[in-house]
Formats: sequence, structure tokens, C-alpha cells
Amino acid sequence: MEIAVTDEQAVAEIRSTVYQMAERYGASDVVGVMAMLFDEDAMAVGTGADEVAIGSADVRAMIARDISEVDSVSFRIDNLRVSVFGDAAFTYADVVFVASVDGELLKFPARTTFGLARASGNWRIAQFHTSFPYTDQAPGRSFPVQLTQTLADLLTSIETEDGPATLTGAKLGTATILFTDVVDSTVISQQMGDQHWSNLITAQFETVREIVEGEGGTVVKTLGDGGMYVFPSGTAALAAAVRIQRAIRAPTDDLLSVRVGIHTGDAVQGDGDYIGLTVNKAARVAAAAIGEQILVSSTTIDIVNSSDFEFGDPITVELKGIEGKHILQPLNWRKTKTT
Repeated sequence: MEIAVTDEQAVAEIRSTVYQMAERYGASDVVGVMAMLFDEDAMAVGTGADEVAIGSADVRAMIARDISEVDSVSFRIDNLRVSVFGDAAFTYADVVFVASVDGELLKFPARTTFGLARASGNWRIAQFHTSFPYTDQAPGRSFPVQLTQTLADLLTSIETEDGPATLTGAKLGTATILFTDVVDSTVISQQMGDQHWSNLITAQFETVREIVEGEGGTVVKTLGDGGMYVFPSGTAALAAAVRIQRAIRAPTDDLLSVRVGIHTGDAVQGDGDYIGLTVNKAARVAAAAIGEQILVSSTTIDIVNSSDFEFGDPITVELKGIEGKHILQPLNWRKTKTT
């Protein structure tokens, strides 16, 4: 194949595009980053098995999640190389990431590639891939998984309003906890307007409530655009999660992208609420998911009849605030044969 001669002006434009992408990412400007992508089929790929996003909605969710996991991030781009093939181009760069997480400064190298296409005279990013070395600081994901704001608010509400001091008749029991959280809700609500958004979320909560109760579960709490639900068995929780994703993704004018996380363990119960490490881990499992994904802890998978459900490859993550590494698996809800 004949390779086009590199055009100096194109190289300069592409280098500018890459640096502008880094600046917007470092400024936590999700909207600005998305504006630099090429049409609806952009692709983002990271190091971990859970860091693959195809299509603008999933890419936006992945970028927003990564940005939310750090207090601040900056980049030093070294050795940026560009190859131009007419209206397509590819770049390679060595990058040093400097991120602040809860006041701790993390610094580690990465390799980044971009695939670009020229449309209407401007270069847009069609694909980008960032890979981190597997070290103690980066064990397969860019940063340890932190809670989204909605999930953090749910946990705070439970702990402050119905915490140990106010739980009466509290008892310890095994439960399967499921959390839901709408991805990119701030941007969507601003686009829709308050009334439209409120109606949509109210309808979503009602749909989820019917599904949860239909599978023998209970609504523990809803707040903002997220919810916490408890089930007497892992199988019931997984079946509900599948039905929730299918219901939300059913044809409609207002498609929402929801992340779901599920974990099983002992939890303190009293006055209708559940608290404890199991609840906290379930929320963090949900935070590790991207839009339209159901992530399930290995503990839950071990206690269910796995032949009833189809799972993707396991991933190992760090969950902020919980020691150790944790194995999660995505539930392939589109392929799972359950009603």
C-alpha cells in the first residue's frame, strides 16, 4: 500500500488537536472533549477490560467516569509522532500522567494513540487508546474506582438519616444489594429542562420499582437519579438487573444510560434500611460500571446458578476506600435468557 507523504500543515494541525484534547481533559471539560470526536462512532479504549467504549454515549460515560475519579489531572506529552494518510492520520505519544486523588499525588507513564479523520477541513478524533503499565498504582485501570456523586449522596443519606444511632431492632443478615445510577445526568437534565427531566426520572423509578418488587426485592431508597434496592437472593437481583436494562433501553424518545452494580454479603438491617461494608462495596461496584452495563461482584456470582446468566470476562479493580483488589464481571444482559 502506498503511504501518502506527510503534509507539514496537516501534522501541525493534528499536533494542535492532540494538545487541545489533553487540555480539555485536564480541565475536566467532558463536553469540550466530546466536541473533538468524530461523529457517533468514536471509540475509546483503556488498559482494563472494562475500559472499552464504542459510540458517543459510552465514550462520554467513560470519560466522565475517569474525570470523576481524580481531583485533578495534568499531562506531559513526550515524543509525539504523526503519520498522515490523506484525510486520515494516526498519532503516538509517550505521556506522563500526574493526578491528584484525595490529596495524594500519583505519577505514572502511559502510551497513547489517536486515530483521526478530516471532515469539513477540521481534524476530529475517531479513536483513542491509552494504556497504563500494570503496577501497584495502575493495576489495570487508570485510577481506583470512586463513587459518583449520586451514589455518594445515596450512601450519605443512609448513613446520616438512618445510621446506627437511629436503627432500632437492627439485625445482621445476608442480602444482595443493587444500585442504579443514570450516567451523565447533569448534561441530559440541562438539555431536557427541569420538568421534562423530573417526569422522566419519576417514570424510570416507577418502572424499576415494579421490576424490583416483581423479583421479590425491596426499594430501600431513591435519591436524585439513583436508587438502592435489596434482594433475598443473588439470582433475583441479577434477573431484576437484566429486566431493568431492557426496560430502560426499550424504544423511546428519551433514552437513558444507566449503570448497575450488584454485591452480596452481610449487612445491618433496621427500620427498612441497610448499612455496612456490603452496601458500600455494592455502590462502588456500580460506580465502576459504564452506561448500559451491569457489573457483578465475584461473591454474588459464586452463589448464583451461573448457567442461567451469561457473563463477560472478569476484571480486577481497586475500589476507593475498600482494601485489596476486587474481581467483577459484566453481566451480558442482552444475551442472558431470562424473563
